[in-house]
Amino acid sequence: MNGMLLGLVSALSFGTADFFAGKSSKKIGVFSTLFYMQLVGLLFLTAAVFWKGQWPALLSLRHAAAASLWMAVDLIGILFLYQGLLTGSAAVVAPIASSFSVVTVVLAFLSGERLGTGTWLGIGITLSGVISASMVWSGKSKQRSRTALASGVLWAILASLFLGAAFFGLRFAQEALGGLLPVWIGRLQATILLPVLYRLLKIKLTPPGRNGAGLVAIVGILDAVALVSYNTGLGLEDTSIVITATSLFAIVTLLWGVLAGGEKPAWTQWIGVGCTLAGILIVSWP
Repeated sequence: MNGMLLGLVSALSFGTADFFAGKSSKKIGVFSTLFYMQLVGLLFLTAAVFWKGQWPALLSLRHAAAASLWMAVDLIGILFLYQGLLTGSAAVVAPIASSFSVVTVVLAFLSGERLGTGTWLGIGITLSGVISASMVWSGKSKQRSRTALASGVLWAILASLFLGAAFFGLRFAQEALGGLLPVWIGRLQATILLPVLYRLLKIKLTPPGRNGAGLVAIVGILDAVALVSYNTGLGLEDTSIVITATSLFAIVTLLWGVLAGGEKPAWTQWIGVGCTLAGILIVSWP
């Protein structure tokens, strides 16, 4: 399995997880969903690490600390994204935050990755398509107060920068520890740190209950699979190509909304979907 294909697996998993995370958030709230999906991911990945027998790699404290750092950056980016969705318009926040893959590509280029003109063209078309597909033009968004909109934009920009940096930095963690352990480390520290943070911010955790447990389990497992697939793909392909494939998660979430949620995307979103698929074909062309 090549890096591009693993990136697509990551996109499918991320996009599906995001769709069900939306449903879970309506039941127990976004912050409770974030914590319990991290806990589920930790349990799932612990079993996977035992099965693979990869625990000895953790004896390298320097590499474990590096993985911890980049996964912490990823967690901060997610928290910024959720804060943006709470304080601003989702129609504005979502496309800005989803452009984090552009940050990853730029950082990869600055670090020395060199790609052909055709690949850069495909990456550009794909990322433009993702951003276009993420945008929802609605009159309601214009009715938001200027303060709320500005606040949401700021949080979205911060989320894009932190997530982009995290997905770039995960290459270094993957090279040292493989695709599985960095994600396990991230889930472990998130499970420990989030309750502390929530207590400081006076955010109450709402148990998922019997009805919401299944949703949280789906989100937690698929999100973990997505990160592991992305990390594994980094060991086979350039960062810029894997992150471009992974960025399709926004398209997957959109399609889930159409097929299972009865949503009706705007024509500009369908154009974005077409551009994204065209870009992926260009990048994948031998």
